[in-house]
Amino acid sequence: MIRIFDKEMTEINLVDYRLQGLSFRPSALSPNHYTDSVSGKPGINRNGSEHGPRRCEAEFFIEAINFYTHSLFVSELFELFDPSRLLYIVQEEQLGKRWPVVVSAEWTPERINPFVSTFTVPFETYELPYAESINTSLTPQTFDQEWWQLGMGLIAEDTPYTFNTSSFRVYNPGNVTINPFYCDMEIILNVACNSYVEVQNTTTGDLWRYNGSLTTDDTVRLGFKAKKNNLSIYRSTNRQVITLKPGWNDIKINGTTSIQNVQFAFRFYYKG
Repeated sequence: MIRIFDKEMTEINLVDYRLQGLSFRPSALSPNHYTDSVSGKPGINRNGSEHGPRRCEAEFFIEAINFYTHSLFVSELFELFDPSRLLYIVQEEQLGKRWPVVVSAEWTPERINPFVSTFTVPFETYELPYAESINTSLTPQTFDQEWWQLGMGLIAEDTPYTFNTSSFRVYNPGNVTINPFYCDMEIILNVACNSYVEVQNTTTGDLWRYNGSLTTDDTVRLGFKAKKNNLSIYRSTNRQVITLKPGWNDIKINGTTSIQNVQFAFRFYYKG
C-alpha cells in the first residue's frame, strides 16, 4: 500500500479518486559511468561514476461507482498524475521515507470489468535518485513522533544536532553523504569572532571559513552559499562547503570568542 503527497506534503486522499495504491517499486540505482579509451590499449579508462535518474513504478486499482462514472474518475487521474507535477510517494511499510517523483511516461488504464480498472504509472525520481526522510535532524526522535521507523539508521545513543561548544560530533543516519550542493542541509551559526570563523569536519577534511567579525546577535546560515543576517557573505568565505558522510562526523568551530548556538539542520538520504 502507498500514500501520495503533493509538493507541500499535504496528503492526497486517494479515496476521493476511487483509487487504491497497491504497490510502489523503485528500481536499483542506475549508474552513469564516465570512461574513455586510448588507441592501442585494450579496454577502457574509468574516470568515475555517479548515480543517474531512477525509474519507479506504482500499481493502482480504481473502482468507479458504476459504468457511467468510470471514465469521469479516470479523467481526474490524468490531472492527478500530470507529468509536470512533483509528488511524494510513501510506502506503508516504510513510513519514515518519501520518494520525490514525477511521471516519466504515458500510462493507460486496463479495464477489468465495466467499472474497475488497474494501471501502472511509470515514475522517475525528481532530482536525487534517493529516498529521503520526511522528518529532519531537528525533529525529536521519540516514539510518539510521526514519520520515524526502523531501518533509518537511527541509533540508541543521543544524537544532538544543536551545540554550544567548539568541538562535537554530528551523526548522519542515512547511507548517502549529505552535500549542500544538492541536499537539503543548512548549518546555522550564532557565534562571536574578531576576524574569522571556521567550521571544520575533520572526518571528511572539509573546511569552511568566513573572514570577518561576528557577534552572537548575528545569524550565519551556511548551505551551498553563506548568508549573514540574510545578506550574502559568499565573497568573504573560502567558497567551500561542509559535507557529512554516513555515520559520525567530528566537527570543530575555530576562531570564535563565544559560541551561543550551532545547529545542523538536514534530511537523511537513503539508497532504498
